[in-house]
Amino acid sequence: MKKMIVFLLLSAFLLTGCAARQLEEDLLVIVLTVDRSESGDVTVSVKAPRSAASGGEEKSYLMVEATGLTFSDAMTMLNAATPRPLNFSQSREVIIGEDAAKREDFARLLQQIDALPRFRCSAAVIVCKGEARAFSKAQKPYVGTRLSRYTETTLTNYAGKGFTPKTTLCDGVRDLGFGFCDPLFILGAVNDFSGATSSPAENALDSLAGNLPRKSEEAVEVFGAAATDGVRVSGYLTGYEMALLHLMEGHVEALALRDGQDNTLRVLAARPAEIRLELSRKPVLLSVRVFCEGQYTPGHPVDEAFIAEKLRQDITAVIRHLQALRCDGFGFGCHAVRQYLTVQDWEQLHWRDAYCSADVDVRVELRCMEN
Repeated sequence: MKKMIVFLLLSAFLLTGCAARQLEEDLLVIVLTVDRSESGDVTVSVKAPRSAASGGEEKSYLMVEATGLTFSDAMTMLNAATPRPLNFSQSREVIIGEDAAKREDFARLLQQIDALPRFRCSAAVIVCKGEARAFSKAQKPYVGTRLSRYTETTLTNYAGKGFTPKTTLCDGVRDLGFGFCDPLFILGAVNDFSGATSSPAENALDSLAGNLPRKSEEAVEVFGAAATDGVRVSGYLTGYEMALLHLMEGHVEALALRDGQDNTLRVLAARPAEIRLELSRKPVLLSVRVFCEGQYTPGHPVDEAFIAEKLRQDITAVIRHLQALRCDGFGFGCHAVRQYLTVQDWEQLHWRDAYCSADVDVRVELRCMEN
C-alpha cells in the first residue's frame, strides 16, 4: 500500500513537471485576430503572455502578426515567425475585422480557425468594426491582472445583462450556413470618444459598439451584435435590439424603459416567448407572444399600457430589421422546420426568402409591480 502511494505521488510530480515545462516552451495564445486588406491579403496576429513579464502591464503581453495571400499562408508565416510553438488551448477570443467578416468566405474562415491544432472552440467570436489588430492591442485587464480572466468575465457580464450574444466559435461553425438559426456574433469596436456628448440619445442603449455616450480609460467596447445571412456578416444590431431578443428568449437583466411621465420600469422576462408560424399563408406569418414582468420604484407607478405598446413596436422593429438583413437571428427556422416531414418539402419552402418577406404579429403581455 505504501509503495502504491509513493508511486502515485511520484507520478503526479512528474506529470506536473512535464506540464510546467510544456507551458514554458509554448506560446499560450489568448487572442487570435484576422484582418483583410483591400487587396485581399490576410493578416493574422496573436496575443500571448510573456514568460517573464517586466516593466508594467503594457509589456506583459506579446503580440506577433504575419500576412499572407490566404489565411493558411498567414498562419504558416506566423508559425515561422514566433519564438515558440503556438498553443491555442487557452484561447479566449477570436476577433475578426469587419472587412474579413463581410466576405463570402467568412464561414470557411471560421472553419479554418476551428481546425487549428488544439484550438479552444469555446472561445468567443467578436466581429470588430475597423481592424481587429487595433481592437486586440487596445485590450488591457483594467480590473485584475490576467487578460484571459478579464475578457472572459467581461463578455459573460455583457451577455448576461442582454447587450451582446453568447456565440462561441463552436456555435458559429455549427450554425453559419448549416443550421436553422443564423448566428449573431459579439460586436466590438474601439471608441475614441470624439462623438461622446453630455446629451446622449433618448435611449442610450440603442447604440453600437464604438459610439457609446461615455468617457473611460478603457476604449474597447463590446456592445450589440453582428448579424449573419447564412454566408457572412450582413449588418449590425444595437445593444437595445440585442436586449429585446434576449427578452424574447426568456432572459434579460438590465433592460429599463421610461414611460411618458419619465417613470422608469425595469423589464424582465417572465418566460420565453411563444412562437407560432403560419407557413401555408402567403406571405408567411410570424406570430410572437412575449411575456414580461416590470418592476418600478415604490410610489412611482408607470403607464403599463404605454410600456407594453412600446415593447410591441420595438420588438416588431427588431424582427423587421433582421428580415432586412436576411438574418434569422432569433431562430424562427427552428420552429418552421418542425412542420415538415421530408427534406424535399422543407427545401421547396425556400425558407430564407419566405422568412424575409413574412408578416409579423407581436403581442406583449406585461405585468408590473413595485420593486
